[in-house]
Amino acid sequence: MPASPARLRILLAACALATPATLRGQTVRDSVRADSVRADSAAQALGAVTVSTARAAGVVGGAAAVVVKPSELRASPAPLLDQALRESPFVLVRQNSRGEMEISVRGSDSRQAAVLLDGVPITLGWDHRTDPSLIPLTGSERMVIVRGLGSLLNGPNTLGGSIEISHDAFGQPAGGRLFAGAGVDQYQASVATLGYGRRVAEFGGGALSIKAGLAHRQRDGVALPGGAPDPTAVNGLRTGTDLQQTDGFASVRWNNRRGSSLGVLYSAYDAERGVPPEEHIRAPRLWRYPYARRSIAMASANTGLFRTPFGHASLDVGVGVNRGDFKIETFTNRSFATINGSELGDERTVTSRALLTHSLGLATLRASYTGADIRYLETLAPAPAATYRQRLASSAVELEVPAAGKTVLAGGFVHDRATTPETGGRTPGQVPLDNTGWRLGVSHEVNARVRLHANASERSRFPALRELYSGALNRFRPNPDLRPESLHGLEGGVTIDRAIPALGQSTIQLIGFRHRLDDAVVRITLSNPTRFQRINRDRIESAGAEILAGFVFGADPERAVSLNGDATIQRIRILDITANDQQRRAENNPEQRGRLELGLPLPAGLRGFAVARYTGTQYCLNADTSRLDALGAKTATDVAVQRTFAVARSGPLRFLRALLAFDNVGNVTVYDQCGLPQPGRTLRVMMSLH
Repeated sequence: MPASPARLRILLAACALATPATLRGQTVRDSVRADSVRADSAAQALGAVTVSTARAAGVVGGAAAVVVKPSELRASPAPLLDQALRESPFVLVRQNSRGEMEISVRGSDSRQAAVLLDGVPITLGWDHRTDPSLIPLTGSERMVIVRGLGSLLNGPNTLGGSIEISHDAFGQPAGGRLFAGAGVDQYQASVATLGYGRRVAEFGGGALSIKAGLAHRQRDGVALPGGAPDPTAVNGLRTGTDLQQTDGFASVRWNNRRGSSLGVLYSAYDAERGVPPEEHIRAPRLWRYPYARRSIAMASANTGLFRTPFGHASLDVGVGVNRGDFKIETFTNRSFATINGSELGDERTVTSRALLTHSLGLATLRASYTGADIRYLETLAPAPAATYRQRLASSAVELEVPAAGKTVLAGGFVHDRATTPETGGRTPGQVPLDNTGWRLGVSHEVNARVRLHANASERSRFPALRELYSGALNRFRPNPDLRPESLHGLEGGVTIDRAIPALGQSTIQLIGFRHRLDDAVVRITLSNPTRFQRINRDRIESAGAEILAGFVFGADPERAVSLNGDATIQRIRILDITANDQQRRAENNPEQRGRLELGLPLPAGLRGFAVARYTGTQYCLNADTSRLDALGAKTATDVAVQRTFAVARSGPLRFLRALLAFDNVGNVTVYDQCGLPQPGRTLRVMMSLH
């Protein structure tokens, strides 16, 4: 579909309109203050050092972490979670055959990484994962990605890392702060966002702040890359990649200097979208979501510090309601005209959490309880609706103790429990399950520039209701006998941040890790009739290294040359314990991935960026041939030109950023998995105001 000349002219003009005298270039600064990020909602200190304006490297609880500022990413003025993660290091994002995006860290399954929105674990539910391509980051302040198990306090089923998104309403200025943005590409896909926050009153020794925002996204599809098959592509757009989505959030929070606080948050989205067919098999899913809706409401309170006979303590409590519903329609052919089936899902998860933090001399004790009540109503027409329910509970305690010199030791223990009192009419159901886990971590500051850390842990994940009982439109046979998966993790690394005399600044983080997943849940194929089923069968072993580096060359940060990069090199092996540990390759998980970004000052106050994204060889199981297909390594290149203007020294609007981006310049076909390529060559223009 041709681009609208009027819309493109307006946004292109915005990129060229200001004079160099008003320029405020991107400065290299800390993305967050050291020791200010609540990476696990337990007020754990995260020492962060700068890699670029958008992200910083850090360590929490002896585990490696990265802090990302969504407002400084270039993917969109209002990015969705999957877009932000594709720009973030070490997280694999891929689309599956249901049209959902999945995330993986260090070779983990997508159900093993927890996503928390302002402390509410939104990956607890019917499937124990939430599609990140539908999770908006509108108005979010930061995203903390912990690749290992940095805390046991984040609730049950947190194994392969955590991603916490924060809409922090603290510290809003009395004069208010406005954020807005708009973007469009050559196919007329558009996004617009508007939000505002301010301090509205002061009482009780504290301040009351509000923050709210809206965003809307629309696209007819994403570009089909060169060489990718799609017999029903229209105007160069992939089949089933359309999207209409509106989201919004509002928060009110009161806090004082002693740490006492009260707050409420409401966030919601409403989307309609297609599902791209897998182009490598004869009979792909021909699906569409006429609607996919979700709302999250949360209330929280903190006592602030109070005295006890043993020292000082604080209590943080919260409750969240995560409600979502969707409809899937299936079609007879690629014209998507005749519906031959449907699935309705209605999910409600109520999560409660209490966290006690207590000083014990120089040591700090943290104890938490998290409970989740998951209810799901599944309707597979023409069958009557089936009701499912799962209860999860997690009790954890952690102790952080300073040791000799600048060494900090951390350790903890957790007890998790799962029951499924309602099983959709299927009996018998799963028996109640209990599991324990532990974590040990250490960090040592050699000097102001060098930090060492190590972390070891063991924890389990309970099977989701969908894994246990769902027939998935008659494609699966349920298995209520599934056992928990158990992950043993080990990592160690070093973070170095130092000035280079007469050149600038450098940051390097080197991590080595080893994971072993026992009783891994895998999908097998049954015959007569042909169905899939999930069983506990494999042991998955992964080991590798992660490298994150950032360099700035030049005394003037506004005119400096920057070089940032990250790489993941790992070896993943799946061992079938029922067949004498016979090995096979992991599906949809490339063992080498990397990203390299060069930032250059350009004339007229512009700044240019060139990004190379490398995806190594990966494998996927072809349902038609029952063999693994290999997808060769590919490198895609993005370029962008950006300019940042100072609007005012104070007030609700201070900076304007204009950007012209050319994604996948070479129109390279990079696959998320067999038959599902990433977008092809795309020209984008966007503006954002902060």
